[in-house]
Amino acid sequence: MRKVLAALLILALLIPVLPVQAEETAAGELDLSDLAGVPTHYRRYDAAVFEAEDEQPGTVVKMKYTTEKYDKPYKKTLNVYLPYGYDENGTERYPVLYFFHGRGCNPDTLIGNPQTKNAFDHMISSGLVRPFILVSPTYYYDMRKQLVDYDRFVLEMREEIMPLVEGTYRTWAQTPDEAGFRASREQRAISGFSMGSFTTWNLFGSMLDVSATFLPFSGAFSLIEGGETTLDSIRGTIDAVEGDYFIYMACGGEEDLAFEGCSALAREMRGDEEYFSYGTQRGSSHFYYVQSDNIHQDLTSRYYLYNAFLDGVLWPAPPAQE
Repeated sequence: MRKVLAALLILALLIPVLPVQAEETAAGELDLSDLAGVPTHYRRYDAAVFEAEDEQPGTVVKMKYTTEKYDKPYKKTLNVYLPYGYDENGTERYPVLYFFHGRGCNPDTLIGNPQTKNAFDHMISSGLVRPFILVSPTYYYDMRKQLVDYDRFVLEMREEIMPLVEGTYRTWAQTPDEAGFRASREQRAISGFSMGSFTTWNLFGSMLDVSATFLPFSGAFSLIEGGETTLDSIRGTIDAVEGDYFIYMACGGEEDLAFEGCSALAREMRGDEEYFSYGTQRGSSHFYYVQSDNIHQDLTSRYYLYNAFLDGVLWPAPPAQE
């Protein structure tokens, strides 16, 4: 599936898109009930509260490493957001979210933004979501030239990035290896914006065995290529992996260049109740789509993650602490 999806990224599909009518509610919720006849919603947080400094701030740590998965070694950097109270000598374990930036951006774009970090701090301190670790790598193996090789990036993720991060910080992987990652897949999520969304879709075909939740924002792929339905490849991946899974898509409005592609893909997926049963209840549903009125901008990802936390779709209840 990696090679199929690598050739299929588009952000606007040649499929008619039904008009979306939005109604603003008193509570700040954007209601879009006529998209494919299935209700969805988008909720805004109070920026004056969430984007101010929190009394319980997390920290951001840079990690340097050298990848050996390409034509030559490349030195790279990623960011790790650690929640308030993280203790390297403690026993508490944390769910982990890997987030990928958009084209032309870098690992600092989201979590290096002070308002974004503050928002995550508030989401945790308010009890909206339990404390989590966010990892922000890059899929570029050469940042200067912005070069990508998705087949090799999968190896970089599985054999270099994940062992480095989860061998250093206390995620739910008891061991930072394939066995540990598979056993803890429900406590791991992969997300990204725009080209990072495409990366997220690509990794779905390669990492569903080690991550149960995928959150692609403002980026879709062609539904049909050469007569073959790309969703069939996704269904094949689901059939090959045991365990739960959840896809939480989100996109901006008509000013988001991904709007048409994401809307068309969402309607196509909603038509398949067997693989993409619709709703926010994990276990009985496997897919949900949030439509906003945002523009195409990486920092809107914090709003989509806020909605995902509100909907409770990221990580099921954890097992007992060791």
